[in-house]
Amino acid sequence: MNNFPTPNIDNLAGLEKFNFIEVENIVSIPEPLDQIISSPITIKIGSVWLNGYGSINSLKFSEISKKNDSGIYYKCELNGFTPESIEILQLFSKMDGHKFILRITDNDDLIKILGKADQPLEFVTDFQTQTVNGVKGYNYKFFGNIKKRSPVYNLDSSSSYPSG
Repeated sequence: MNNFPTPNIDNLAGLEKFNFIEVENIVSIPEPLDQIISSPITIKIGSVWLNGYGSINSLKFSEISKKNDSGIYYKCELNGFTPESIEILQLFSKMDGHKFILRITDNDDLIKILGKADQPLEFVTDFQTQTVNGVKGYNYKFFGNIKKRSPVYNLDSSSSYPSG
């Protein structure tokens, strides 16, 4: 164990973007070493990481430690909001009941992987015709309980956005 490290002075809060993929399209996720995955995640041929979207300042990630009789686990959530459209209704209808792995990028270009093949995240939505900002649309959430903290995904220091 060590002292808390001194953070960078430009430590920006918030998420820049996220990608998602159905867990069934994952071939393997390398085990992290010291909380870092440094080898590529293998996905099925023909599969791709899909781009997520969240309205400005709506993307929020949390990872809360909990304890039960089996030990410590983490409640992992990514929340966002997107305006209503026919395309989003069709997409969310296809996503209902499926489980996912997420790749999030924060505003400091730190990439993390949320979920594992045996601990994927679920997806739910909540439609509202009136929100605080006056825009109708969907609050959505990817969530799940995971046994270990979400690891950093860092294939090399020259690339801030590795391909899957």
